[in-house]
Order: sequence, then C-alpha cells, then structure tokens
Amino acid sequence: MIKINPEDYDYLWTDHDIDFIFTSCYLSKEFRNADIVLIYSWKEKGLKFFLSKKDRTKFSEYGVKLYEKGFSEWKNKIIKDIKNGEHLIEETRKYKNRVSLMSNKEIKDKILDRADLFQSLSGSYFYTEFFFLDKAEKLIKRPQYKAMKNNLKEMGKLKFKARNVLNKFYDYDEIFRTYLEEVSRRIKREDIRWLSYKEVADLLDGKDVDISKRGLMDWVLARKSKWKLITGKTANRIILGFENNFFSKNVSIIKGTIANRGEYKGKVRIIRTLFSNRMEEEIKKVKKGDVLVAETTGPEMTAACKRAGAIVTDEGGLTSHAAIISRELGIPCIVGAKIATRVLKDGDIIIVNANKGIINKLKD
Repeated sequence: MIKINPEDYDYLWTDHDIDFIFTSCYLSKEFRNADIVLIYSWKEKGLKFFLSKKDRTKFSEYGVKLYEKGFSEWKNKIIKDIKNGEHLIEETRKYKNRVSLMSNKEIKDKILDRADLFQSLSGSYFYTEFFFLDKAEKLIKRPQYKAMKNNLKEMGKLKFKARNVLNKFYDYDEIFRTYLEEVSRRIKREDIRWLSYKEVADLLDGKDVDISKRGLMDWVLARKSKWKLITGKTANRIILGFENNFFSKNVSIIKGTIANRGEYKGKVRIIRTLFSNRMEEEIKKVKKGDVLVAETTGPEMTAACKRAGAIVTDEGGLTSHAAIISRELGIPCIVGAKIATRVLKDGDIIIVNANKGIINKLKD
C-alpha cells in the first residue's frame, strides 16, 4: 500500500482547465526528481500541487548556491529555451492550416518537439519557483550578498519572459490542439487530450492504447508511486487525507509574507490559474478597488493587478510577480498566504494588513 502522509507536505498551488497531455509534459526531469504529489479533481477540473517539506528545505539551500555561483549557466539555458519556445509558437501559427497534409510521423515529431521544449523550459523555470528562494530572499538583505541580489533581480526579468512563453504551452488551444485534433480525426478517438504525449506518439506509430477516462475521475500522481497513476480507493484515501489536512479548516485570520506594506479593506475577487483561453474572461472579474486573491499572478494578470486595491497570493516571495508589481503600483500585498484562495470566496470583505502580514476575514 502506498503511504503518503499529508503532514509531510506543503500545499503549492492549483492549476485549472488542464488535461493529461499538459500533465505529462509538465513532468520534466527536475520535476520528477522532486517529492511532489499531484491531485486531480475532475469536478473542479483542477490539479493541486504539493511539495514535501524536506525537499522544500533542500531546494531553499540549493537556491542559494544556484543564485550565487550557478546563475550564469542557468541564465544561458533559459534564454535558449525561451528563444526555442518562441520559434515553436510561431511555427504552430504558420503551419496551422497545413497539418492535415502532414504524415503521421511528421505530426508525431511536431508533438514530441513541443513536449521536449515544454519540459526543457519548465525545467529551467522550476528554479525560479518560490520554494527555491526562501533562504536567498532573506540573505540578500545583507550587503555581502549584493551579487546574488542582482542575480535575483535579473532572474525576475527572465522569469517573466519565460512565463509569457510557457503560458502558450500551458494553453492546450495554443500549441497542441492543432495537432491533436488532427490525430483525433485520423484515429477516430475523442480522448486524445487525456492521453500522455508518449501515448499519442504510440497511437501515431500504430500501437494500441487503452481509452482514457482520466478526465472523468479523481487521481493522484506522485514520486512515491514512481509517477504511476493512482486511482480508485487508494486515490480517494490519499485525497481525503490532503483535503482534511489543508482545506477543511475554518479560519478567520490568514498569515503570509509582507511584499508591500499598507492596509486595505475591500471585497475579495478570486482569480483562478486557468490554462485555457478562458483566462482573459477570468481576469475581467476584477473590478476597480477589489482585493485580487490568486494562487499566483503572472504577466497575463497585469491589467487585473492595476485595478486592484490590494493583492493576496497563496504562493510567491519577495521577487514574485505579485510582489514586484504591487511595489510598482504602491498597493498593499501579501504573498505566501498558502490557503487564501481555498478559505476565502468571492464577495468576502477582508482587511489586508500588509504591515503585519495578516489578512482578516470580517464576519457577514
């Protein structure tokens, strides 16, 4: 029996509107080596991410080494990945109407090229995540870490460029749909987006692949299961344990890290992280003066941030997008609030006390 103790993990974030080809691409070498648990809820259409506390500590120590001595090598790689990603995005648009003329092998190669780039770029991007920066962001307050402070500043700029490219790969419609719809038409199957990219390649090679029901069930993926899908009663047991440990608590005070000081009282507007063409519609929900509450913010949310009176995010640190843009806009911001998007709901009135790093939910 697979034993996964939720108390050994930290909640990271939830991605919405994802499918299995996205998930399979996401599992880069860097990701697979981490003690991570993925939980998919078919009703929410959301994929929750959890990282072991042990690995978070290890990553925090590694982040210091990376941004002190390994930054140049990482920088060169991510710049190369960004350029290659931009090329594949442009190629997808250019040849969109010619896919029906391609052979099965050509389509397979196109899909594998995109999966490989996705994994390479997301692998580079992995090192910009907040759990690599826990210790580094504290050290750069000291004068002897000036070089690392400059590296983190440059990393922030490269991270935004990489995120703009990754957003296209996250969105099924942008990169994969053109090719997978043609695969679906040729093979006469409706479950293509719920296969892994390797399974799609197998289909194009003429191999048998079972019909996928992954979009209609709850499941778990974890390093402890050697990244093999966990379903049924075992998955339900794991999911219930994580839900009870992280999200079944009735709290009125939420704590996080101060990203920009100030205090603000306003109405909550939850913005989910959607990897689909519905993201623009989601962003429009934020009205002037609302408190933008999100798992994370990225360049795609800039317009919503500018309308907000304050920002609260579940994840992130002092070099995250939410932290940087809140300082540019001069509005209160708390990051790393962990479960804000889970315990707050649209319309709640809260006080964001970014002088103390506390969010107070007011009673109705």
